[in-house]
Amino acid sequence: METAMVHAFPFSAGLPLAVGLLVCCTGVQAQPDPAASSPYPRRAVKIVVPYSPGTSADAIARRAAEQLSQRLGQNTYVENRSGASGIIGTAYAAGAAPDGHTLMVGPTTLVITPAFRPTPYDPVKSFVPVGQIAESAQVVITGANTPAGNFKELVALLKARPDDASYASPGIASTAHLYTTVLQNMVGVKMRHIPAGGLNSAIMDVVQGSVTMMIAPIEAARPLVASGKLKAIAQTGAARSPLMADVPTLEELGYPGYRLAVWVGLYAPAGTPEPVVARLNRELKAIFDAPAMRTALADTGFNVVLGSPEDLGRLTRAEFDRWKQVIKTEGISPE
Repeated sequence: METAMVHAFPFSAGLPLAVGLLVCCTGVQAQPDPAASSPYPRRAVKIVVPYSPGTSADAIARRAAEQLSQRLGQNTYVENRSGASGIIGTAYAAGAAPDGHTLMVGPTTLVITPAFRPTPYDPVKSFVPVGQIAESAQVVITGANTPAGNFKELVALLKARPDDASYASPGIASTAHLYTTVLQNMVGVKMRHIPAGGLNSAIMDVVQGSVTMMIAPIEAARPLVASGKLKAIAQTGAARSPLMADVPTLEELGYPGYRLAVWVGLYAPAGTPEPVVARLNRELKAIFDAPAMRTALADTGFNVVLGSPEDLGRLTRAEFDRWKQVIKTEGISPE
């Protein structure tokens, strides 16, 4: 009798409990997530650009905003929040509500700045990647009077005159600084770094001959190359830019593995729902895959590069790791 009661107790008491749990769990699973089921977007969408108007990131963001307004059915606009090498605007975007109504266009400096100095955000953990938009190779330039007509001759000149070898950049830990650091290690030369405090000032230092060379944006260097004030002797990307089709890449010149390009992607704050990210990724591809948009970006030195959120996530992590290692190895630090 006692044995029967022992067996009966867990069965008779446990069955209602199990049924109750099943009903409870089923009820919980059946409840839709209000955020996931709400239509998107519900109001205007803001694209933060952590740099001033007129920059490449700003121009790309404005092209995206114009088209997104039409495709999303809500006003989409650009808000520039510049300052502190992009930290102010990036921190603002990272702290925004993760509902898809605040986005950010992030260039390569998204990962370089926190690799170089403390920031209130992590480029990998604080954002959800939406999709890459474009990339732009850079160009190795030297002054018109530099006695080197090609890259091989430039390297020979740098080795022959080590005391005079120098390169310009807009500032410490800028892409020009880091890209040249990688290059000089690859070719076996050492040059003095001359930070000029801005892109235009750095390029003018090369024009005037006060520094030997620089790695610069193709769009910025092209007019001075065309006018004969600069010589373009190599490109940094995987393929030649149509804007300088006669200038070989460094890989073509015998430096395999040197593929460095400035890239631009669209990001959302961490925690943004996956359906929202997926929708934005689809719209981004439709916008920038249009032939007219590809042509417009190509005219400014950018190639459209589209992919999944996961593709941009891998790029972001890889670039963050790369530049952290370069900065650590070279002992680069803020002055």
